[in-house]
Amino acid sequence: MLNLANLRTLLSRVLDLPTLHTVALFTPEGELVCYASAPTKAKDHVRVLVGLSTEIWQETREQNIGMVDSELGHLLVLPVETPKKDEDDEPIMLVALNSETSVPWDELELKARKLAEHLEKPVAQLSGMLASVPPPPTSPRRGDRGTS
Repeated sequence: MLNLANLRTLLSRVLDLPTLHTVALFTPEGELVCYASAPTKAKDHVRVLVGLSTEIWQETREQNIGMVDSELGHLLVLPVETPKKDEDDEPIMLVALNSETSVPWDELELKARKLAEHLEKPVAQLSGMLASVPPPPTSPRRGDRGTS
């Protein structure tokens, strides 16, 4: 199961300050789950990173990896793979690594793949739990009256 304290520790281990300075775990819809970054990076930096990473993923999902040079530096986006029902299913989670441009792409990709592999089992468990949660009941809106 995903535990935020352990997750943050895991993400922090991927960092290689000051060059590899930000790692984020988020949904394909852009919802931030957890991140680790250099103390010099504000949370606003992480929000911009996740927004840009979400767009990169939408444009590069057929390749199953996104790699872009931006004003933020190197930005690599990778899915956390889980068993899928259909080829077109979105992954449950994505990871993004952000570094200075001096960090080689192959080093970033290797770290991202190892992190994604490490997260596969807990994310798959989370996916199973989410699939079994019934949708919330719909209640009448305020002011609506039942018909009788």
